[in-house]
Order: sequence, then structure tokens, then C-alpha cells
Amino acid sequence: MSKVLRTRPGYFHAAARQARISVQALKVGMRVVELDCPWTDTPFVFQGFRLENVQQIAEVAQYCREVVVEYDEDQWVPPTAHALPGTPARRLRPVVAHAPTVKAYESAARLQDDARALTRSIMDDVRLGRVINVKEIRSTVSAAVKNVIDSPDAVMWLSRIRHRDAYTSEHCVNVGLLAINFARHLGHGEEDLNTIGIAAMLHDVGKTLTPLEVLNKEGALTQEEFELMKAHTTEGRNILMAHRNLSHGPVDVAYGHHEALDGTGYPRKLKASGIPEMTRIVTLCDVYDAVTSDRCYRKGQPSLRGLDVLQRGRGSKYDERLVDEYVRCIGLYPTGSVVELVNGAHGIVLSTNYRNRHLPRVLLVRDEQHEPCAERVLDLQKLSGQGGMEGWLIRAVVPNGAHGIRVEEYVRRGVQIM
Repeated sequence: MSKVLRTRPGYFHAAARQARISVQALKVGMRVVELDCPWTDTPFVFQGFRLENVQQIAEVAQYCREVVVEYDEDQWVPPTAHALPGTPARRLRPVVAHAPTVKAYESAARLQDDARALTRSIMDDVRLGRVINVKEIRSTVSAAVKNVIDSPDAVMWLSRIRHRDAYTSEHCVNVGLLAINFARHLGHGEEDLNTIGIAAMLHDVGKTLTPLEVLNKEGALTQEEFELMKAHTTEGRNILMAHRNLSHGPVDVAYGHHEALDGTGYPRKLKASGIPEMTRIVTLCDVYDAVTSDRCYRKGQPSLRGLDVLQRGRGSKYDERLVDEYVRCIGLYPTGSVVELVNGAHGIVLSTNYRNRHLPRVLLVRDEQHEPCAERVLDLQKLSGQGGMEGWLIRAVVPNGAHGIRVEEYVRRGVQIM
């Protein structure tokens, strides 16, 4: 067995009941608390685990005939197959410790161009009533998965190129890359990463049918306009359900990425156990990218603001465990962050130090007086070991655009980072 089913706290309240039942009667949403065989003879954790999909039920049936379950009938969902298995027993190393190569950046640049062109093509096809080229999507996502596995920093660096007028299509690409990177951090294998990437890239496909005057409105939406905006989830489901060569995963994500664990989301107001893990993963990436991107009505916020939004919804709107892991995945100083150093100089984070995340590689672009300076790469890991170099450590993350530093400009000109 390759999967361990882990406890997910927060989904069952104190009024939950317990009962001994046959494994044939298990349903998605139940929490298994006792087996009819020793725990040590199975791959399951001792504390119990929640059933998130029918694959897990089948796994239990390989070891047991009866189990004791804890459940809340109001939180049960039909035992339909959700798109992803549980968390892998062994965390895979998501990245290598060394900095990306020039070749990795060149490969990431080609990927970005291809993915953005494909997304725009998908949007145009949907508007014109044509079918989506699923084969091309699979090919592009497969390339993205390989790039993220090989060099996530290079991919995340290139994702900093954003155009406000092309927000929807670029948002879909960025959420796809973020979701692939996050799922890799969680330990999912390449097959799962491809499934997640396709679902994430298509999560907002329903917005192609949202009126442009609503989609691009700079002020607050009226209630009527908000209802039109919310309809993109249902429209996305309908568009993707018409494609028989797509799995259920992208349909679930398009329909459910605005649902919340406490039932306050839309369109169905699903509660915790009704929201598959794939949808939860994409939801976090969707919120994070929306907060940190320039929109028609506001400037993008720093990464820490995006993480703060997720933290404030942790346990109520968003999965607690996944939020914690997402914060670990993104880190304090993600690639492309504009940072202020202790001595007042400013730079751009080029790549993450996965052993010491507070000591990334930084491209110095402003001196201590905030004036443009000769650009050079600072490896904070190496500087930290030198006496008197404390001034070159990071003090804070600042908004993109601070002191005239626009990350997009450095990415576009192909800054040499080696």
C-alpha cells in the first residue's frame, strides 16, 4: 500500500456518533476510529482517519470486514469517486537545494508562453462555442509538471509577468503552476500533478461567459452583478461536463472552488466533507494568486498578505492542514518577492533556500539610499556566515512597485541570474 490515510481535524464536531458497521456500508465523510484487526497490521494511522473518497474505502476493505466509525449524518456526501487519493505516506522532496540553471529559466519561459497562448485559445474557443482542445491542455500541463519538478523557482520567477488586461487567462495559468507546485510539496506523484494542473488551469473557464462589463468592472459589484459573477462556477461545470474525455476532477474544481468548509461558499454551500481535496488545493492557490495579482480595481498585494488571507480563513473557510502546508510551501520570501534589507537596500528574490528559507538568493537593484545600483546577486546563505554582514539580511517584504522596482520588467528583459 502506498498511501497512509491521515487524520484531518476539524471536520467532526462533539455531537458525532459512533457505530460498528460492515466495510460495505462505509461512506465518504465517515471517520474510522477502530478496526477489527490490529492497527499495526495495516498502513493506517492509530488515531483514526476520515474517508475522503471511494479509493480509501476500497483500501480499508482489503484489511477489514467491520470497523467502528464516527460520523455526522449532516456531513455525509454520496460515495462518489473524488479525483485524488489521500496524502502519500512518504513526503517526496519537492525541490533540489541548488539554484536553477539558465537552461531551466529558458525552458520555463517557453512553458509560460505556450501556456498563456493555450489559455487564451481555450477562452476564445469557449466564447465561440467550439470544443476545448483537451489533448493540447494535457500536453502543456505535462510540460509544466516536468518543469515544476525540475526547477520550481524558475517557473515561479517567470510567472511574475502579468498583464492586468489579461487577468483571467493569466490567472488560470498561474493557479495551475501554483497548484502543481503545491501538490508536489504535499508529495503527490506525477500522475496526480497532471490531474491537478489540468483542473487548476480550467477552474475559471466559466468566466468566458461572464459579461465583460461585470468581469472588468473597476468599482464594487451590485448584488445583481455579483450573482452574474458567481454563475461562472456553474457555467464552468456545464462547459467541462460536455467534454467526455475529461475526468470528474476538473468538473468538481470548476464547480466547487468557491465553496467553503463552513458552508458559506457558493454555488451549493457545501460543507467540509462535500469538498474534495483537489478542490481545496486549487481554492488556496486561487485565493493566493487573486490577492497577489494586479486587478482592474486594485494593485496586487505582497505574498505575506496573500498568506495572511488564507491564515484568517484557516479552519473555517479553508482546510487547516492545507493552509499550514501552503505557508510552508510558499515560504516567507517566495521567488519574485521585492524585499528590503536591514541596511535599507532593496532586491528581488531569485530563488529559495529550501534549507534556510530566510536566506534566499537576492538580486540587488537599489542601494541604501533607494537609488538604482549596479545589479549583483547576493547569496544570503553565504553572507550570513561572514562577520559584519548582518545589514544584508532581509528586513521585510515590500509591494511590487516600491521605489520603482517592477518585478515584471526584470523578468521580461531576461535578467542574468547566474
